[in-house]
Amino acid sequence: MLYLATPYAHENPDVMRKRYETSCRASAKLMSSGTVVFNPLANTVPAVELGGLELEHDEFIAIDLEILRRCDELLVLGLENWRQSVGVNRGIFEAIILKKPVTLIGEADIENLPTIPATATTYLTSRILHEKIEKDN
Repeated sequence: MLYLATPYAHENPDVMRKRYETSCRASAKLMSSGTVVFNPLANTVPAVELGGLELEHDEFIAIDLEILRRCDELLVLGLENWRQSVGVNRGIFEAIILKKPVTLIGEADIENLPTIPATATTYLTSRILHEKIEKDN
């Protein structure tokens, strides 16, 4: 199972909504190819908005990390300012400690999932995603 990490928190609610929608678009692309994926934003955003769930940021991260531990790999959507995301960085750190493959792609790469560009940043080799082979012309 692939864990999809996406930055979310932002002072602008419109940016947060766009990040949520982008993560759902990536999940749909992966699922349509038969990839089993867990998207923490697709799990928690509706629970907050529709179910009234109220947790502190650290509590959400603790839940997400527990699920990440049960996943095989981590895919990071490198959206704007992803490096500042506490949740994304905690996920990367946890995956590396557990020796799980980590792949970082840009937003433009979502449309090609589960194929990733050969230039994607990786730690260990993904067994779920397929590396794009650049052909010489």
